[in-house]
This record gives sequence, structure tokens and C-alpha cells, in this order.
Amino acid sequence: MNHYTWTYIGDAGRNYRVGLLHSPKSGHLLIYIGSKIVQIDFKVFDSKAYTFFIEEELVHINLERRGGEMYFTFNIDKKTDTPRNRFRQALERKYFYHSLIFLAVLGLLVAGVVIWGENAKKSETQRVEEMLAKGSQETVGRVLIKRLDKGQAEISYQFIVGTKTITAVSMLQSEPLILLVNPMPLEPGDEFRVRYSTQKPHVNRMLFSEPTPRQVEAYKQRAAAKHDQLNPNAPPGMTPCFVQTAFEHDSLRALADIYFQATKPGYNLEHNLETYAKLTTNKGFLTKMEAQCGHLKPQQ
Repeated sequence: MNHYTWTYIGDAGRNYRVGLLHSPKSGHLLIYIGSKIVQIDFKVFDSKAYTFFIEEELVHINLERRGGEMYFTFNIDKKTDTPRNRFRQALERKYFYHSLIFLAVLGLLVAGVVIWGENAKKSETQRVEEMLAKGSQETVGRVLIKRLDKGQAEISYQFIVGTKTITAVSMLQSEPLILLVNPMPLEPGDEFRVRYSTQKPHVNRMLFSEPTPRQVEAYKQRAAAKHDQLNPNAPPGMTPCFVQTAFEHDSLRALADIYFQATKPGYNLEHNLETYAKLTTNKGFLTKMEAQCGHLKPQQ
């Protein structure tokens, strides 16, 4: 005798124990709820379904013949047109519309915050540009770097107007300290042009893409020192000529290729051992090297 039971929990939390008895030999079947018999059937040997209500919920007990085995399942019918299902669908639509309204309001709030943030950022940039457009001058500024924990640093700069030293607001940046407009890493004391408002000097902008001539020479020295460190067997006098030729070939980008010649692309996408290889195999660069530095090669 096969005996299966299920528990249905009603609206008020009441438990209904639903049971089924089925004899594989005679096929006789009995379905009960608690102590109440709701269905009796005889000689049930094939697939069959029984439908009845528990409270206002329409339920099905299905018998499915699979080969020599009979399988029994208990399901709640949420699709048939019944008062309970009509109420359930109305409630689901209500919750669905409430969810849509909530998501729409949330989306508007998020969009508003994003737009406000972008406008605040844009208005600050515009304010600086407008002040500089009204009247500005340029001078030399020097970079200040305060290294923090977790590979971060505060970058600022100072410049002098008359007898006053102006210090710009610090910006936070992660290591390595490489700016998009300048491929060489920043170091304390690096010099760049600064444009400031003649009316309000605290409104200013450092032009990181415009290093001073002295800074360019400092970059060449850094690139040369790195190259000597990685190539200790270079012929005497070759490194300065190599660096100068590279600078004439591709300006600061070539110096960055030399400086980061041992760096993997995953650490620096723009300047690394691959870009250094491209520089040193470029036909135009090799021609310049032969013309300007060929006399420094060891004589055979």
C-alpha cells in the first residue's frame, strides 16, 4: 500500500494534512484531509488527476504512470479562474504596479543625484575656465606629493604670485603617479606651467602637459638613469645620445618608453616593455640612432 502525505497551510496559519492511500495490486485509492475522506476511487492503474478545494484554494493530486511505477504529486492551482485566483492576481498586479512606481521613483532619484553631481563638477570646471578667460597669467608651479597608506598619495602644487605663495587644493591619486596628459611619473619638485586668474590667483590650473624646459631635462636624466640601471654594459656616452635621439623622435612618450622598458603591460598599458621594443625597432628611430650615435659604437 502506497501512502503519501502533504501539509497545506491555510490563510490563518491552520495546517491541513492531506493524505493519499493507493494499492498497487487492487488500484483502490483514497484521499483524505485530516480525518475527512474527500475522494474514493477504484482500480486506478493509469495516470489520473483529482481536484478539490481546501478552504478557497483549488488543489490537484496527480497520479502519473511511468513504466511500472506510479508517481504522486500535490499542486496548488494558481491559474484556473477561481475567486481565490482572481484575488491573488489582483494583489499581484497591485504589488507589481507599486514595484514599478518604486523603481521609477528610485530611478529618478538616482538620475537626479548623478545629474546634480555632473552639473556640480561641470559648473566648477566652467567657473575656473570663465575666471581664467577673463584675465590670466602663467608662471611656474612645483608639484607637492604626500604619500599615504594603501598605495595612495595626495598631489598638490605651489606657485608664487608677487610675494604670496599659492597652494592648490590636493587631489587624491593611486600609485603609480602617472597622469593621462603626461606619461612620465610625477616626483616632488617637478615643474609645470600654471595658469592663474589675475583677479583671484587661488583660481588656477596646473598644465601638466606643459613641463618647463628644466623639467624636460630632468625627465631625460631620469630616463637615462633607468636605462643605465637596466643596461649596465652600454658603451660609454651611448645612453645620453640614445635618450636625446628618442626624445627628438617621439618627445616625452619615447622617454616614458625608456623609463618603463622593464614594466609589464598589466602595470602600465601605455608605456612598457612592448612599447620599448617597438621604439627600438622603429626604422625611423634606428636611422636617427645610426646618424647621431653610430660613432659611439665599439669599433670592431
